[in-house]
Amino acid sequence: MLFSVLIYASEDFIDALPPEELATVYQKHGAFHEHTKTNNSFAVATKLMSTGTSVTINRDKDNFIVTDGPFAETKEQFMGFYVIDCPTLEDAIEAVKILPLDHGRIEIRPVEFFEGADFKNAERLVISAS
Repeated sequence: MLFSVLIYASEDFIDALPPEELATVYQKHGAFHEHTKTNNSFAVATKLMSTGTSVTINRDKDNFIVTDGPFAETKEQFMGFYVIDCPTLEDAIEAVKILPLDHGRIEIRPVEFFEGADFKNAERLVISAS
């Protein structure tokens, strides 16, 4: 089953971390990458750019309203996500315990696909950033 692993943290807090603490955060993400790749549960990883680069779109009758910034003003922002392929929710929870949880929260949610999507019968797509 596919699970989204949604990461929430305070951008201001993360941006203010000393380099050695930020390196520890990235090391934990690296350990999670290795764990999920080793057991073939890795599907997708995405780090979102800062909320200052986002826009929110909503609709008022026939007008579309575009507002700079994230959907909600909160102390924590949506920072990025993984999609992992685990047999059960319990397996996904165990895998996520590897991630840095000292400065934020992680939400795990099952993923569904709509008509036309065929992840289960498709081969994994791996894109190298290098």
